[in-house]
Amino acid sequence: MLFLHTTNSTQRRLSGFTLVEVMVAMVIGMLGIIIMMQMFALFEGQKRTTSGGDDAQNSATIALYGIQQNIQQAGYCFTATSPASAAAQAPTLAGVGALSPVMIDVATLNPIKAANTNTVMVSYGNDSCTPNAVSGVASAATLNVIAYKVLNGSLWQCNYLQNDCALLASWDEIASNIVSMNALCIGGQGVRVALVARNSQLENKAVTTVLPSWSGAASSPISLAATPVDAAATSFATRDGKAAWQYYRYKVIETLAPVRNTLWTGAKGC
Repeated sequence: MLFLHTTNSTQRRLSGFTLVEVMVAMVIGMLGIIIMMQMFALFEGQKRTTSGGDDAQNSATIALYGIQQNIQQAGYCFTATSPASAAAQAPTLAGVGALSPVMIDVATLNPIKAANTNTVMVSYGNDSCTPNAVSGVASAATLNVIAYKVLNGSLWQCNYLQNDCALLASWDEIASNIVSMNALCIGGQGVRVALVARNSQLENKAVTTVLPSWSGAASSPISLAATPVDAAATSFATRDGKAAWQYYRYKVIETLAPVRNTLWTGAKGC
């Protein structure tokens, strides 16, 4: 008769894992999953921060390029000669008055713009430079009067010759996540403009400790106190004793655009 002899260690191997061993393996596996999920959340947050900042910066750069192009052709058909020449005198706009090639902070736009920001109005004629006078909002299609403003965290544009820009519904949004626009006339022949782009990603801690600045800060400092924010940002600010705008990241894009037509017409650019 054949007898099968097994040792204690062999018996333990044949009997499988003990409950303690299974529980230890489960704990190790759960810890691994928790660490992986935390790393995934961290990397995902960094990706949103980077992509959100890139989107806002690209949007601001494209919008500022358009503003710069219009400023550079501002004043076309304007001259400094006597109004006796119908094709030479500065045009007028109902509700605004006599137009300059570039006008900053037009009074009629103040009620419909964000607080602590500037508005920019650019005017230029068409190829024929006629007619010179604008009697109303919907007339004189040969003159272009384009206005820019920031409101509710976006950059807006309105064409005075196509719409009544005193109405909010007349404005077109051209760039999102733009929280401020600052403009400054330089020597009557150039305009410095800065756009403040905000990352759409809200952080759970104050990541911006100092207000953004630009080259014209001495005359027109950037203020974000009235910037619209998410309810969560207000909650974080109350919790930490900070300002709500500090829970976002910002990028300032600025340019100095010459009003070229003033160099040969003699008209004041801004």
